[in-house]
Amino acid sequence: MYIHNKKAARIAALGAFFAICCIVYIIRLGTLELSGENIGGHKSDGTTQRSVIVQAQRGQIYDREGRVLVSNSYTYDITLDYSVFPKEESERNGVIIKVLEALTAFRGYAGFSEERYPLVGEYPNLEYSESAYDTEGNTYSSLVYFIEESGLRADAISKLRKNGYSRDGAAKEFDSDPLKYVSAADVVEYMTEEYGLLLSDGESGERYFSDYEVELLLMIRYSMVVSGFSRANDYTFIKNVPLDTITSVLEWGLDGVWYSVSATRVYEYPGYASHILGQTGPIYAEDWEYYKSKGYNMNATVGISGCELAFEEYLRGSDGVKVVVEDKNGNVVDEYMKTEAIAGRDVYLTIDINLQIAAEDGLKDNVAYVNGLSTGTESRAGALTAIDPSNGEVLVLASYPSFDLTTLGEDYNTLASDEALPLLNRALQGTYAPGSTFKPGVALAALCEGVVGASTRVDCEGVYRYYDSYQPKCWVYNSTSSPIKMHGPINAVGALEVSCNCYFYEVGRVMGIDVLNRYSNGYGLGLSTGIELSEAVGSLAGPAYRADYHLIDWQPTDTIAAAIGQSDNAFTPLQLSSYISTVVNYGTRYKTHLLLKVVDFATGEVVYAPEAEIMSAMELPEEHVSTVIRGMERVVSEGDTVGYFMRNVPVTVAGKTGTAQVGGDQSDNGLFVCVAPSRSPEIVISSVVERCGGGSYAALAAARVLEEYYNPSEEVVE
Repeated sequence: MYIHNKKAARIAALGAFFAICCIVYIIRLGTLELSGENIGGHKSDGTTQRSVIVQAQRGQIYDREGRVLVSNSYTYDITLDYSVFPKEESERNGVIIKVLEALTAFRGYAGFSEERYPLVGEYPNLEYSESAYDTEGNTYSSLVYFIEESGLRADAISKLRKNGYSRDGAAKEFDSDPLKYVSAADVVEYMTEEYGLLLSDGESGERYFSDYEVELLLMIRYSMVVSGFSRANDYTFIKNVPLDTITSVLEWGLDGVWYSVSATRVYEYPGYASHILGQTGPIYAEDWEYYKSKGYNMNATVGISGCELAFEEYLRGSDGVKVVVEDKNGNVVDEYMKTEAIAGRDVYLTIDINLQIAAEDGLKDNVAYVNGLSTGTESRAGALTAIDPSNGEVLVLASYPSFDLTTLGEDYNTLASDEALPLLNRALQGTYAPGSTFKPGVALAALCEGVVGASTRVDCEGVYRYYDSYQPKCWVYNSTSSPIKMHGPINAVGALEVSCNCYFYEVGRVMGIDVLNRYSNGYGLGLSTGIELSEAVGSLAGPAYRADYHLIDWQPTDTIAAAIGQSDNAFTPLQLSSYISTVVNYGTRYKTHLLLKVVDFATGEVVYAPEAEIMSAMELPEEHVSTVIRGMERVVSEGDTVGYFMRNVPVTVAGKTGTAQVGGDQSDNGLFVCVAPSRSPEIVISSVVERCGGGSYAALAAARVLEEYYNPSEEVVE
């Protein structure tokens, strides 16, 4: 791990960026001089001015300790300038082909691709791609936009009206399935005619463009339309072109061909925190009206997922405006900055990247560990969250398996088809039956309601016999570790230590589901945690849930199942961390959050830092919380497997295991929640390992995080 002089490094990068821009600009001026164009900036009769948007640098993302997580790398793109680009279609096509020839000559260029292009095959045998039919995808939305802009929609509706549809009926019928009425052949026919792609020499009759060139022109001309190529928006022809190639292409003096500079996001810890950080990308067609109202230009790069999306308002800068002066022939004679671009602000997250790495590596090792046991488990996924209970700051948000944001584009199809669902953020979107991790909250509720006292003993006979129709067993009944198949009389601390089901069946029955759920709501279970990213809210078992989803009516026997974390209970790993934090906070539930602070790069000033926000509060007496913590301490100190995993943690840890059935012949999910130090909590962790067979096995990843927390990795300062 490295800590750099961040400001010096960024200043150096900006300096290099400015120098490169100067070099390219000087070359451009030289080109204009050689061609006899006016470069003196004189405003002679007939000159015009136009404004060009200069993209602002996006803010960087840091972890809580100031380690850079996401930075910027500058790339140079070949662009087409609408105002100088030829107006005749044949000339436009000629320029496009010449650009491709220039790129081939100077770069060994092999081809052009456009990710939103809806056609596949070889001209003239082109058809819609599979992605064109995905109504949720960007290819489909772009195609619908093209059909509208080209007038093909209006033509199709006109045909429908001739077949007897009313005006509204024809529009409704068309919009229900646009590709049914506008075929790939229709799109190709329109484009070849509209853009003169099949024109030929009048004397020889030979076509100007080969079939291969027509394919390329179809792709590029389509892309120009859906990208909004206009006087207000240049078209990015190809991205990430080497500087020497840029200068060589410009020297060809092709009308309307220019360059632009764009920033690419660099992920400093490739493969880690990917579900948190998210991506940037172009504005989707369906989102354009929203971004337009916010002052964005159509070609802007925006956050499309994760923190890039959640904190877009801070990370985006203010674009600048460059004025370009042209003579009456459209030649550029002067350029100057009217408004300087202002860089976006830097965002610091509450995440500790060292803990995040420990968690993600720990989950991977945890899965490998349980699969190496002779238990027949087939685990392949899990999640871990950690928060600061004193303020709700999220320290870790880990989901396994994960992916590398650097290569997500090329890996996407493989990742999307992976049965282990690496694209799913299990920490926020995965919902799991909590199993016995639910029991600390039940015990605390029973103590607070006076259902039992700390010393009250409930008799466990191995089978709970209160109901004639339903007599569930305690886990010990079928265990080979107990010759008597029961726990006997047991109090709250003991019941938590050995996870006695009969104890919780009884206190749950006496309390009733309404009281139990009043406390569960207070813990935040089945409710939003408030985090800035998209999260599932899970489900809290009870009559209300059954009614909302039109399920079978709630029965008294359902209450005792809910009291041990079964029935319809299902929560996210982050909800579990929030719940345990609320317990150790004596009933105060903080909003979980990822944003630590926002810093202005130019001044280093903290412009925004959210305060800890209380979402709800209830009174949980210290004596009752202490009783629950004592039971959870014994889970760790007396448990062979959990104790083994925690052997290198230098503080007392209080935890609770949970095992939840997943149905069929699959192994049970394992869950583990813990707090450290147990009597003065600094960190709360929840860990889920799918199909690992038992809750104690899920403690390995949690132990790795605690080891890193109390014995941080050494860092080299440069």
